[in-house]
Amino acid sequence: MPKTVTSLAAIVLMLCCIVPASMADAWAASQERVEFASASVLAGTPGDRIQGYLAKPDGAGPFPAVIGLHGCAGMHDTTRQRLADELVAWGYVILLVDSYATRGIEHACTYDAFATFLVRRGDAYGALDFLARQTFVDRHRVAAVGFSAGAWVTLFVAEPSSFEQFVPPDSNLRFRAAAAFYPPCRQASARPGIPTLIFIGAVDDWTPAADCSNKVAGWGNDGPPIELVVYPGAYHGFYYVHLQPGTALLGHWLEYNGEAADDATRRLHWFLDRHLTEGR
Repeated sequence: MPKTVTSLAAIVLMLCCIVPASMADAWAASQERVEFASASVLAGTPGDRIQGYLAKPDGAGPFPAVIGLHGCAGMHDTTRQRLADELVAWGYVILLVDSYATRGIEHACTYDAFATFLVRRGDAYGALDFLARQTFVDRHRVAAVGFSAGAWVTLFVAEPSSFEQFVPPDSNLRFRAAAAFYPPCRQASARPGIPTLIFIGAVDDWTPAADCSNKVAGWGNDGPPIELVVYPGAYHGFYYVHLQPGTALLGHWLEYNGEAADDATRRLHWFLDRHLTEGR
């Protein structure tokens, strides 16, 4: 099948579109839209108000939790549903952060990528502070899971001193583990100070697998475990089921890969259980 080239406007609509009411109603029963403050880098200065989608298992908890960070075009509703359904079924609270809605951002795929990354670092820590104040969350068992541009943020919050750049109300808060789907590894800096799992496609031409392999090799083995999983034949966006058939965007190919997505789901489940629940 020939590769289809899709316009930027069309792909953003595809990545962020609103789904039929019947599906949205199903989500409303399991997800709550919440609002909280992004963490600020300046003492005494309130951060932006941002929103997110919160879902939790039945019961009082406290449960371990995951903070989900979307890519440059936001998070497609089908991906949000899949993550909420899976994480809740595994016994986790999940907060899917929406860094764009309250800021009036449509996407950040073609401009201001670095500026948006800088802002979103505070969103991750604001989400962590929000979850820590919920009685049904175990504040000491929270992981970050990010996709593409959100995975860049995930690798940042995994750094040993990343929290020191912000002024959260509770400076003792830390992420316990991090999982990054097709991150721009070339942009990562310090070796993660928490267990980290990286998923990348071998033929990803947007965030190349070689960049991740080189980065992980350069980090060495001194510190918490870092696992890199490279999927043969997989492109950027392999986890997004709506990217079938694949599409071209900004000179890159995006395509769902069911085998890679299913394996990544199994590995993510095992990874979270190992670092957030085992021994409890």
